[in-house]
Amino acid sequence: MRDAKWMGLLLTLVWSLGIWPDNAVMGAGQSERKLNTEIAKKVDIRYLLYLPEGYGEKDRKWPLMLFLHGAGERGDNLELVKVHGPAKLIEQGKDYPFIVVSPQCPAGQWWTEKTDTLMALLDEVESKYAVDPDRIYLTGLSMGGFGTWTLATRHPERFAAIAPICGGGDRFLADRLKNVPVWAFHGARDSVVPMALSETMVQAVERVGGHAKLTVYPEANHDSWTATYDNPELYDWFLSHRLNRSGQRAMALKKDVSVEIGYLLYLPDGYGETSQDWPLMLFLHGGGERGSDLDKVKVHGPPKLVAQGKSLPFIVASPQCPHGRSWSDPAQMQTLIALLDDLVEKYQVDESRVYLTGPSMGGYGTWALGASYPERFAALVPICGGGQPRMARRLRDMPIWVFHGAKDSTVPLSQSEEMVEALKAAGGNVEFTVYPEARHDSWTATYDNPKLYEWLLSHRKGAEQK
Repeated sequence: MRDAKWMGLLLTLVWSLGIWPDNAVMGAGQSERKLNTEIAKKVDIRYLLYLPEGYGEKDRKWPLMLFLHGAGERGDNLELVKVHGPAKLIEQGKDYPFIVVSPQCPAGQWWTEKTDTLMALLDEVESKYAVDPDRIYLTGLSMGGFGTWTLATRHPERFAAIAPICGGGDRFLADRLKNVPVWAFHGARDSVVPMALSETMVQAVERVGGHAKLTVYPEANHDSWTATYDNPELYDWFLSHRLNRSGQRAMALKKDVSVEIGYLLYLPDGYGETSQDWPLMLFLHGGGERGSDLDKVKVHGPPKLVAQGKSLPFIVASPQCPHGRSWSDPAQMQTLIALLDDLVEKYQVDESRVYLTGPSMGGYGTWALGASYPERFAALVPICGGGQPRMARRLRDMPIWVFHGAKDSTVPLSQSEEMVEALKAAGGNVEFTVYPEARHDSWTATYDNPKLYEWLLSHRKGAEQK
């Protein structure tokens, strides 16, 4: 009896001090958790460097143009980078009044994944050469156009102006470009990257009070870059802009590469009673649930359903995206993978049955994270979102069920249609459900449908897909 009494007091003390381990089995249900960890990263990239005529003759700082090539120039042969754009024109003898940096993206990778590497390169060039930090310009074509939008939304404080060509970006982050002049270019007949992607971003920047304009070449297909880079007005426009560093601005310093994210964790009935590993569903919420209050994450989708008492046969992790960020932001994708690693380490997760889903901003995040880390997921369910059609081939072996409302005025149905068409062209395994009368809310009907969960559980990573 005395031993039992002391054991009870000890357990009470452990609980009150908050030292009960995170992965202790506390019973089924949904609870709030927080991940705080550090990520180490090594970067390596090859690049062409152009120094303008007169460089080094005087104590002078020079403007810098960072050029991001298209997908066809990836690899480890820098001659490929000279095929298009400023790098090509320099080879042909053109003089630029800029330092021009033209990095090469490795084969099989994308600029949208390489933002940390590009910023490390920019820091390196700034430290070694006479760069005017107030006149750094960013441009790129096709894959490099997507990279331009992504890098600028992640680091708007570094660029005086940007010129994305036949690309697209994350409209949820357009407010970050409010103070960055944007001149976008696209061909009206582009059959590779739809012109709507540039239109969407330019309109989003304009809506938040930014300065963005779009030049459309009526007869151009995908090659809208030759005419753009041949036009001296582009370079005059660049040089007419510089960073405004006067006045008071919010700043932040962070030395460590660390991640921190709050999330809801649901453990199913029966969890921990045996050594059984469980499937895991990673749910990415929409734009309206961002912040630091996890109760907001319970507004829609699986977190709402389990809070109402629904039992799901999955471990469900529902992270919360911070204000001003987006799931498709490369930094947030790194955080999500760190969270996934942490969950696999601490809980009884069946790694062959990890599923990814989300609505709206979470739909975009589902496409982006799934395409960036296809080896981590057994199936995807993006709802009323969109992605990069050129990355569809990464997902050709991934079972995907897409949902969208036909009358969606927030995220056009065409955003899902383009991804589905690209997947089919790549030989992908995709199903597409369109709700004829639904507007933006196509998630309620989707997550209320038990067939969705049966479909997810029918797929296992590594199993033959038919």
